[in-house]
Amino acid sequence: MKNIEEIKVQIKKTLVKCISEVKSVISITFVGSFESATDLRLISDIDIIVIVDHLTQPVFKEIEEKAGTIKGEDIFLPEYQIKLNLSFGPLKFNDEKTAVFHLMIYDVEGHRKHVIESPFTCLDWEYFPAEFGKNLKDIYSAKGVQIEDLIGTRRGMEAYLDDLKSQKISYRAYDFSTNSITEKKFTHDMDERHQKEYAYHVIKFLMLNLIKIIRQTNQRFSAQELSEEFGQLNPSFKRHTQFFLALHFWKYDQQLEPQLIFEQLEEFIQDLSIWYKNLNETLPILSFIRHGKTPLNDGSFLGVGRNPDILPLESNQIPTDEFDSVYTGTLQRTISTGTALKGYHKIQEPLLNEINYGSAEGLFFSDLAEKFPKLVEAWDRNEDPKFPGGGESQQDVAERIEKFIAKITPKNKIAIVTHNVVIRALIGKALDLPIHAWFKLDPGHVEKHNFRFFENKLIPALTKDQRIRYKDI
Repeated sequence: MKNIEEIKVQIKKTLVKCISEVKSVISITFVGSFESATDLRLISDIDIIVIVDHLTQPVFKEIEEKAGTIKGEDIFLPEYQIKLNLSFGPLKFNDEKTAVFHLMIYDVEGHRKHVIESPFTCLDWEYFPAEFGKNLKDIYSAKGVQIEDLIGTRRGMEAYLDDLKSQKISYRAYDFSTNSITEKKFTHDMDERHQKEYAYHVIKFLMLNLIKIIRQTNQRFSAQELSEEFGQLNPSFKRHTQFFLALHFWKYDQQLEPQLIFEQLEEFIQDLSIWYKNLNETLPILSFIRHGKTPLNDGSFLGVGRNPDILPLESNQIPTDEFDSVYTGTLQRTISTGTALKGYHKIQEPLLNEINYGSAEGLFFSDLAEKFPKLVEAWDRNEDPKFPGGGESQQDVAERIEKFIAKITPKNKIAIVTHNVVIRALIGKALDLPIHAWFKLDPGHVEKHNFRFFENKLIPALTKDQRIRYKDI
């Protein structure tokens, strides 16, 4: 028999060769524990994400049939049976001498919907590069996870608790019985093996997901690193990390299984929920607000070179929040907008000023293209050049925001009145959007964009509408 690494390579090569023959397929990605598997026992659940341009029942069936032609000898495991799992969710199969291909098939719109509903799952998938076609993050990115996601999304704490109390695993599968494709919900009773597997899955990913939120990174950890990182958040978490490690060593090193699994898991979720709620109530909220509209917001490049005041604000435009402090730039349009807000301290900060458009100040795009064609050519190459005549680039603006965040110590509720390009850079960085696409973002005048502040990092707290609007650019 070949070694595990050779088998993994052969599994990838064989699956990609079969599935990529389906013309609709634009991406194939292997995710989860298979990538790091060092033991043949772990091929009982090989997670593969397949993205097609448009999903129909014939396309789904063609992928199923292609994958179904694979035999054990094709993947260097002649004594193994191949089983297909075409459902969505943490359903596991543990049959002896069986390799399970867990094929999760989405079209582009379905993947977008899944990112919105289950951002943590999709963010974890983005860690793995595609074996064929586009990377998942380039189809629709899951970056910018928020504190609220830990509770309310499809695989948040609420969903785990529901499964825990019913002792059933919920999963979904496509229903092709109507004119439109829908996902139908099913449940599967947890047997003893499922209970342990599910407990490990829940505790690992709740720990990992919380760290992803507060660090705003898509990092992966060894079991020991994850337990140490999570344990540092609160002394009471230490006993939960010990439970996690016991499950990990049982799963991967065949050590003794821990006792009272469901009781320990429920205690973990309850403790995490209390800690989360306290965090949610105490973290400072920073509201970034674009200034009110001016007479010069006419499509021309309006930066620091002109200093108009704002048009009169309607009462329903002004946020009703009471802020502890109000930061503005030094240009009149942010100062006047800040004056209209309820706040005790008004502070002017030049780091919040609009981008310096240099020689492009006051020009319309057609004039700029004629006068500075090399600038437009650089944009067409997806570059981020500085504006001519001593101007800034978008990256320069992003670095100014970082300097501003590093110098403040916010408490409670803070308003930060700034400009269009500044908020574009802020959102672009938070959602990990490519810098060449930031110009498509369109924050409204006097629109609040909330962020939480934790250990000098900004955690997005955008509305669902804002997240969808900005990711759909």
